[in-house]
Amino acid sequence: MTETTKQPKTGGQSEPKSKIKANDKSAKTAKTNAVAPIKNPGDFRLLKWICVIVLLSILAGSGWLGWSEWQQQQLQQQAYANLGIDFNDHVQQSHQYYTDSDSLLDVQSNHIKTLSKQLSDLQLQVNGQGARLTELGSTTRSDWYLAEAAYLTRLANQRLQTERSTKNPLALLTQVDDLLSNLGQSDLLSVRAAVAEDMVALRLAGVVDVEGVVLEINALANQISGLNVLNLVILVETSDLDKEEVSTDKNATWMSRFNGFIDGFSGLVKVTDRDIPIQSILSTSEESIVRSNLRLLLQQAANAALREEPAIYVNSLENAQQWMATYFQLNAGSKKLQERISRLSAVNIVQQLPSIDRSVNALESLIITRQARLSDGADEQSVLNDEGSQP
Repeated sequence: MTETTKQPKTGGQSEPKSKIKANDKSAKTAKTNAVAPIKNPGDFRLLKWICVIVLLSILAGSGWLGWSEWQQQQLQQQAYANLGIDFNDHVQQSHQYYTDSDSLLDVQSNHIKTLSKQLSDLQLQVNGQGARLTELGSTTRSDWYLAEAAYLTRLANQRLQTERSTKNPLALLTQVDDLLSNLGQSDLLSVRAAVAEDMVALRLAGVVDVEGVVLEINALANQISGLNVLNLVILVETSDLDKEEVSTDKNATWMSRFNGFIDGFSGLVKVTDRDIPIQSILSTSEESIVRSNLRLLLQQAANAALREEPAIYVNSLENAQQWMATYFQLNAGSKKLQERISRLSAVNIVQQLPSIDRSVNALESLIITRQARLSDGADEQSVLNDEGSQP
């Protein structure tokens, strides 16, 4: 605070204005000069506190504004995060929806394909029934003959594979040729040519009478009981020389010892004529075993003939011959039996099976061609009927 000294007015108001202005200037100058040196410590402290309070207020306001802004940013970030989570959830839901939609579309597509296939099958059945009705309506005598001929050719092929014999297939193909010749149609010549080729192939393959071979082997097996078993005794003649003579004298020469050895060895062997019937010394059970083994070998050969196994067949017959030569007498009956077994071992038991598919393929091709002609004729007739029905 500054104090100013007021000058008393003297002379009244009649003083000139210039003097008054001069006095005012001098008074202002005096005030200015008087303020500068005057300093109050209390006022300065108050001013400092005011500045501190203002500064704290500014800082508090700034902090509050910053905190408010930070809170606002946190709220915005949380909102953005929530929006991101919601967006991801929506994306996942959309993806799941699209996946479910694709699965549903796949199921519907498969169902449509199944229905389409069923519809196609039904259409094929309807077309087949229609074609069958048309065929039945237009079936002629020659068609029935061709169907029978096709059945017989397939049966001949089947019999050839199952029976492994050319006899019955040849008879069936002969019947097929008779049916085709009775029709007397020119377009059947190619089919008859195929049938003739198959018949020639069957005739050239020959006939292997496996049943006859088996029956003959069984008949030979029945003759085994009448064969005589060989006497297997080897007569041994012991020397009557004394032990003292066998030991010989120390003074005997080497040649005399050798001659004595030869004479003693020749007395141990006895040669018998096997053409002469001799008494068998085998027991009844042993003789039965020998005959059963020979029958078993012949039966094994018969089974190999039925299975068309030539190696086992020949081996079994050769073993039977060897068994007879070892255990049976070589008289007239056994020799004839061995000769018959030897002849059977040279018989071919494998039936050659030719291919007779030419006749089957030719008949099927002819039937298909005729059915195609009938179908084309029916289609042309239906087209003509449709054109005639139109105005």
